[in-house]
Amino acid sequence: MTKAITSNSRKGVALLAIIGAVCALALALGSIMGCSPKQADPSASEQKIDPLMTQPVEWSMESDCETCHSQEAATMTDEKCPQASEHADLQCIQCHTTEDSLAESHNGLKYGDMEKTTDLKASKVTVDEKSCQTPECHGTMEEMAAQTEGKVYLTDSNGNQVNPHQYDSNEQHDANQPTCVDCHKVHSEDIQKDATKWCAQCHHRGVFTCGNCHEIRVRPVSHEA
Repeated sequence: MTKAITSNSRKGVALLAIIGAVCALALALGSIMGCSPKQADPSASEQKIDPLMTQPVEWSMESDCETCHSQEAATMTDEKCPQASEHADLQCIQCHTTEDSLAESHNGLKYGDMEKTTDLKASKVTVDEKSCQTPECHGTMEEMAAQTEGKVYLTDSNGNQVNPHQYDSNEQHDANQPTCVDCHKVHSEDIQKDATKWCAQCHHRGVFTCGNCHEIRVRPVSHEA
């Protein structure tokens, strides 16, 4: 009798062990299946697309520029960007006055493009130098040249100082008179670096005087935004 009970107990233990193993295997398979990649539901993906993101930007001269041009807007209150912060009380369109260029720069943009970058930059020059050279703003080039006489804004590697608003008349200078935005990248921190890059298109190696290195070569000059 005792042997029979013992035998049945062993069979019960073995059965419980088998059941436990089956349950463990089922849990393991379930875990694996749960971690396996699921096929995306195309219809669900399409439903998540915001229709507004595919709509063209409705730009006008009255638009809120800061919505897209966040980095440039931030420079208007940044002391590291003195050119921008000194114009902080102005509206964007008081400087960016060339409506045709602005319209072309915004042509084809969609609201979804804003999510692809933290800032959208204009691809064309949108500042008319006439906006800068008014009696209410900076005056004529002659008046600005008088204000910057003797300043060391532009000093070449030989120590020669150049008045940034007064250019000696010669064939290359007369054919390529710079505009304000060639040197004044208002939303940039380093005006001297920006202005020097303009000069370096012709005056390479950091020397502003001509013909002291080798024969003068005419170089194409680029006006960029």
